[in-house]
Order: sequence, then C-alpha cells, then structure tokens
Amino acid sequence: MLIGVLGLTIFIVIDVVRNKSKNIIGRLVFYNFLIYLLKVFEVTTGNIHIPPRQGLGGGVDIQLIPFRFIADWYQLYVHRGADWFFWNSVRLSLYNVILLLPLGIYLPALFNVRNIKRVTIWVMLTSLTIEIYQAIFSYYGLVFMRTSNIDDIILNTLGGVIGFGFYKIALSKWIHKFIAG
Repeated sequence: MLIGVLGLTIFIVIDVVRNKSKNIIGRLVFYNFLIYLLKVFEVTTGNIHIPPRQGLGGGVDIQLIPFRFIADWYQLYVHRGADWFFWNSVRLSLYNVILLLPLGIYLPALFNVRNIKRVTIWVMLTSLTIEIYQAIFSYYGLVFMRTSNIDDIILNTLGGVIGFGFYKIALSKWIHKFIAG
C-alpha cells in the first residue's frame, strides 16, 4: 500500500503542475477514484508477503455455485439461530455489495460509461479480475488463503449496478455540472 500511496502522490503532484488550468473539481474526483482503486486492492488482498511466506501457497479454493451464500445463511440460521456467525456472514455479503458500488458512480461520472449494460460488464470484469488475482496470490503464497467465489462476483456486480442507479437518479446532472466545468 505504501508504494501505491507514494506513486499516487507523485502522480498527483505531476498532474496538478501539468493541468493547472483544467477543472480542479474534475481532477479531485479523479484522484479520489485512484485512491478508491488502491483501497479496493488493499481490502481484497490484505497483506502481501514478499517473499512469500512458507506454508501459505500451493492451494486455491474456488466456489462456483451461484447464490451459495443464501444456502449458507439458511444453514447457519437453522443450526445456530441469529448468532454472531450468521450476522457476520450477512455483513460480509453486504460488504461485497458495497465494495464496487462506488465504481458504478465513477464509471459514468469520469469515463462516460452511461449505459447500464456497459456499467454491468465493467463492474463484473473488475470483480472477476479481483477474484483471479486473489486466487493467483493465494496459490503463490503472497497472501493468506482466500476463496475465489462466484457469489462475490454476483454481489460486487449488484453493488456496481446499485451505484449506477444512484448516479442516474441523484447525481448525474450535479456531477457533470462540476466535473465538466
């Protein structure tokens, strides 16, 4: 994360010097987007170990059954009631929705992606990329074992679509007024 923050700081300084006359609000939103990307990377990888730690790598856990999280919720509730494990599972699913919700706002605001189908594809591909690098990093022992999960892709994509809906309903006219200058 430190390398990312240093690189981003250098980029921002150079960009501000080069683009003094451009819309500062638009630039700030773009810098915020870059910080968001760094945070998504940090949250989805945890601590990266270089060199890899002994005993961390060698395996990949992949869950390809769609909506398995609903069955997991049901099983937890039936066997344990609404205890900490049940609510933690619900909370983690909610976090997956929230993770890429901002991307559904950034895509139309910064990159002119204003069609729900395109936003859905971009968010889904971003989520798929996250699941792939989690699997690769887990396999090589760079991070603690993580499960690559189709439900994460579904919930992340749902979050991005919700973000896009929020953008369309509440923010589109306001954001473009300030970003475009």
